[in-house]
Amino acid sequence: MVIEKDFVASTVAQALFEEPAKPTCCHHWVIETAHGPVSWGVCQICHQGKEFMNSIGEIERES
Repeated sequence: MVIEKDFVASTVAQALFEEPAKPTCCHHWVIETAHGPVSWGVCQICHQGKEFMNSIGEIERES
């Protein structure tokens, strides 16, 4: 079986152009009230979840 180089390159390039661009979210986080070292936050726009630290460590305070 012989595969032509130009065929493979054009097929890959075509596939890249056909994929729709994924929009990026400019997050607007809603973070729960602090009850410990970490709080959970959720983006109001895309609903992505993330943990947020509630305080900085001792080493970071001294800098």
